Amino acid sequence: MKRNIITLTSFAIVIVALALSCKKNKKLKPKCDGSNLTFNSGIKAIISNNCTASTCHPAGSPYGNFTTYQGLQPYIQNGLFKRDVLDLQIMPKNKKLSQDDLNKIQCWVDNGYPEN
Repeated sequence: MKRNIITLTSFAIVIVALALSCKKNKKLKPKCDGSNLTFNSGIKAIISNNCTASTCHPAGSPYGNFTTYQGLQPYIQNGLFKRDVLDLQIMPKNKKLSQDDLNKIQCWVDNGYPEN
């Protein structure tokens, strides 16, 4: 009887741990709604609010200057922006973008990352 209680308790702990880890790592699925956003009309505001803090990607940062389209371009061209923001959703660090922001960025990507 004691063995059954220990087994059931262990099983319950594993189930709870798995459930919690799934919620924590769940990624949203970006989907373009047909919007024609550009960097200057829509995307820059999202990046400014989430990516250009003093420790991330401000002007002069060794990690990239995301305050301008030109500063962001190397990360667009090498695929890191899309990979980190949309695919892996590991950026911005310590924060999650909303479904709406991810959808807007997906439209921007789908439309070829227009500046204006």
